[in-house]
Amino acid sequence: MHHAPPELERELGETKRLAAQAMDELLHFARELRPTALDDHGLLPALHAQVRDFGERTGIEAELRRYGAIPHLSDEQQLVIYRVTQESLSNVAQHSRARHVRVELSFTGRTVLKVRDGRGFTAMTRARNGGLGLSGMRERALQIDGRLAIRSDTRSGTLVELVM
Repeated sequence: MHHAPPELERELGETKRLAAQAMDELLHFARELRPTALDDHGLLPALHAQVRDFGERTGIEAELRRYGAIPHLSDEQQLVIYRVTQESLSNVAQHSRARHVRVELSFTGRTVLKVRDGRGFTAMTRARNGGLGLSGMRERALQIDGRLAIRSDTRSGTLVELVM
């Protein structure tokens, strides 16, 4: 830019601005794909922050319980656990009218994530709300050779269970 003719200065400045904006957007998308909290703090602190922030944002009492020592998990496995938790909590906030949600992560034997909300949904509710993001969670589970099960009824609530 410093050696360009003066008549190109404005155009080059605009190009530079657009390139910086594109880079900012690219970084934003990259962070969305893999949250920096996972890299900066690890899976458990990232989940604790996610559950705490969810409770503060929604007013729904939220807790995270862990059982057993955390084994080595691949980056992809950690991301799936994080995203399934995120989608499950989003569904609780949008659809369940629950007052309490519990996230359990067990490392005794297999790695198992459970999200329970105490309120259930019917098949009609699920159809009306476009599946509640459940198909996306199932696809994520398949990527790591995991299994996702969802059980729900209006008496005992909804349980989202990811088994790896």
